[in-house]
Amino acid sequence: MEAARRRQHPGAAGGPGAQLGASFLQARYIPFFLILFMYFSGCFTASKAERWMPGPALLLVVPSGLYYWYLVTEGQIFILFIFTFFAMLALVLHQKRKRLFLDSNGLFLFSSFTLTLLLVALWVAWLWNDPVLRKKYPGVIYVPEPWAFYTLHVSSRH
Repeated sequence: MEAARRRQHPGAAGGPGAQLGASFLQARYIPFFLILFMYFSGCFTASKAERWMPGPALLLVVPSGLYYWYLVTEGQIFILFIFTFFAMLALVLHQKRKRLFLDSNGLFLFSSFTLTLLLVALWVAWLWNDPVLRKKYPGVIYVPEPWAFYTLHVSSRH
């Protein structure tokens, strides 16, 4: 009876649609990163006076970077993130040749993304030799999810 009920529901364990593909999960973040990049492209100014970030914004870079780190690692969207980061870096270098510089909003976003990249690199380096997570996340790009780390190493201690 239970097996028949599982077959009726497409999202039931083992049924079609039980687990969404990684490409679908990554694709739903494309508009988010596209909008961030479009916003970032408007954050350039010729005035050097606007090229600094206010103190409160500096304090918010850390929580913002942590938020993006969680989004990138838990959402398994590292490739989308790194492409967006390199597009932002290329735009900064291109605009610099035109003598346009990031304003405070652009500096905040670019600093948040830079911190995120650093945090992801530290996360991967810390868990690089973990045999269980290595087996769970095979492939060239190894970015384990924080929830997988928690369930494997933290919750098992209780």
